[in-house]
Amino acid sequence: MTMFLSVRALHEERVPKKTIARRLGVDVRTVRAYIRRIAHGASEPRRASVPKKLDRFVDRIEAKVGQGLSAVQIFQDLSEDPLFDACYDTVKRAVRKLRHDEPEVYCRMRFAPGEEAQIDFGDIGVLDVDGQRRRVWLFAMTLCFSRHSYYELVLDQTVPTFLGAIRRGFEHFGGVPARLKPDNLKSGVLLSALGERHYQEDFFRFCRHYGCVPDAARPATPTDKGRTERDIGYVKGGCFRGRSFASFDEAVAWLARWHREIASVRVHGTTRRRPIDLFDEAERAALQPLPSEPYEIAAFTRHKVRKDCHVQVQANDYSVPFTLVGQTVSVRRTEQRIDVFAQGERVASHARALGQGKDVTDVAHYPPTKRLGSHEIHRLRVERVRSAGPHTQSYLGRLREGPWVFGDQVARLAKLVERFGAAALEKACARALHFGALDGARRIETILERGLHEHELVPLAAASHEGRDFGRALREYDLALFGCKEAS
Repeated sequence: MTMFLSVRALHEERVPKKTIARRLGVDVRTVRAYIRRIAHGASEPRRASVPKKLDRFVDRIEAKVGQGLSAVQIFQDLSEDPLFDACYDTVKRAVRKLRHDEPEVYCRMRFAPGEEAQIDFGDIGVLDVDGQRRRVWLFAMTLCFSRHSYYELVLDQTVPTFLGAIRRGFEHFGGVPARLKPDNLKSGVLLSALGERHYQEDFFRFCRHYGCVPDAARPATPTDKGRTERDIGYVKGGCFRGRSFASFDEAVAWLARWHREIASVRVHGTTRRRPIDLFDEAERAALQPLPSEPYEIAAFTRHKVRKDCHVQVQANDYSVPFTLVGQTVSVRRTEQRIDVFAQGERVASHARALGQGKDVTDVAHYPPTKRLGSHEIHRLRVERVRSAGPHTQSYLGRLREGPWVFGDQVARLAKLVERFGAAALEKACARALHFGALDGARRIETILERGLHEHELVPLAAASHEGRDFGRALREYDLALFGCKEAS
């Protein structure tokens, strides 16, 4: 319209067409077209109606937009029509004009006194901690009704740090809210591979100990915990922005002073009350009382039970029942104890080992056949065999002098005690000693299997003269060797 009015004004002043075009920076043919329209009485520029490629498809596009289809889907559907020859960008622009997205709206959240506390971490930056540059985090827990808060600077977001900060926050308030809303940090909420969320075990036990209900915010939904989100921004901007600290301790001291003298006594922009006043008047009495004993801060980790019925926790081995071999169990680690849980039940408890490379074993965790070590098993076998009698003890002593592996011989004799009894083994050993059959436990087993131990022992001298004498006189060997009778 501005161009049209400028051409008309200059034309009425009888300025040549080329001069008008040069002054306005347009083509002279545009000036001529405007002048022709002015000559015919036109008061504004109007373009001629130009047919568009989507004119015949407008109704179909509107219907598909109403169904919630995307521009890509609509373009794919229209491409099947042989009369359709528009490009995707043309369809996308048409869909954008037809689609009317509703504005993003949030419901105002209201809370009763003591109903909920929201917690979150905020990055403060890097500070000097004992001569090292460490990243520092702000922990904030905000009571939703009064906006009274607890702040703490921490060096990590591990489970012990997380639970310890919450516990100190409860002690600062002097009570426990009915509901606790954390972010989806791993110290509080675990995400499975399919997106299913589970509370971290020690965090869940912590909430149960204090009688509050955990209610984690939805992932990527900061509006679920808007109170503490706003509080984090307020502290970072009002307490730390533009200030430098020589050390971590200096930052901690400044935060405590700022919280006491400024944050708690300011007039809040929404409630128009000081948080400390609103807390004292309405929310302090609504909080649940603290339990008689504080929760013992611990860390939960997951470990797989090895075939030796142990799990390794911080380079030390702790035994668990043999029925859990191959399974993954939860280990609760405190300063004094190691507790092992399977399916929510405690299955083992040990005093925490000092140092590394230690082995803490409860023999009751082994199956009955594996509860004794090899040395203990050998000792018991020797006692079982020796208890059969003096002949067995003597035979056992002779076995030590032989070429056999003594442990194998003892194990074989112990099995013979189980099969035939101690009395039978004593008789068999007596028979073997009588005849000098000192060729190991195999000979004793043969005697027992053939029942020879039940036969009466006959003196060897009498046995050699009964019936026929099979021995030869020494004189006969002399004749055979020397060939003369005088050689004897």
